[in-house]
Amino acid sequence: MRYLAAGIAQRTDTGGTGPYSGGDLGWGTIVTMNGSASAGGVAIRPATAEDAAAIAAVYVRSWRAAYAELLPTEVLASLDEADWARRFRSRRDRAPTMLLAFTPGRVVGVVMAGPDRQDPLLAEIYAIYVLPDVQGQGIGAVLLDAAIAQLDAAVVRLWCAAANHGSRRFYERRGFVLDGSTGSYEISGHRLDTVRYACVR
Repeated sequence: MRYLAAGIAQRTDTGGTGPYSGGDLGWGTIVTMNGSASAGGVAIRPATAEDAAAIAAVYVRSWRAAYAELLPTEVLASLDEADWARRFRSRRDRAPTMLLAFTPGRVVGVVMAGPDRQDPLLAEIYAIYVLPDVQGQGIGAVLLDAAIAQLDAAVVRLWCAAANHGSRRFYERRGFVLDGSTGSYEISGHRLDTVRYACVR
């Protein structure tokens, strides 16, 4: 089961997602959790700047797995973990919620969320990624629920690649429904159509 939010950087219209493409990525400093939430041997905690390399690894490896049939091999091969780690470290604006799923010794998933980029009265899941070798174990659901629990808005929205059917099934099982909005984003000259989902808490 693949439950990765679509998106990588460049919004071409209303349908971009990915690592906080509506602004720079930050480190979830306003998240408050008493210790770490755990489920099935995986714990959830807020991210820190020191996690940049691990986040980049989750991001790149998850993208390569989820988009193997949607993007050319050379585009996915061009994603560089060291480059993305540097980008994550250098960004200053903060995504209000950024949580990690981890097992002893490694980070296995990340979720980023905050105010909706088009309507700040609503909330948005900017991105959610889980390493390919641990997908299907409920980690994505735990991350998604933990992020939503940190959001104040009654409605949470997210964008997903229209052709990423595994992700769409995941969101639909978690109570998200299509709201009729569509968009697209572009990566290395390749355009992917997107659809928007919403969930009333």
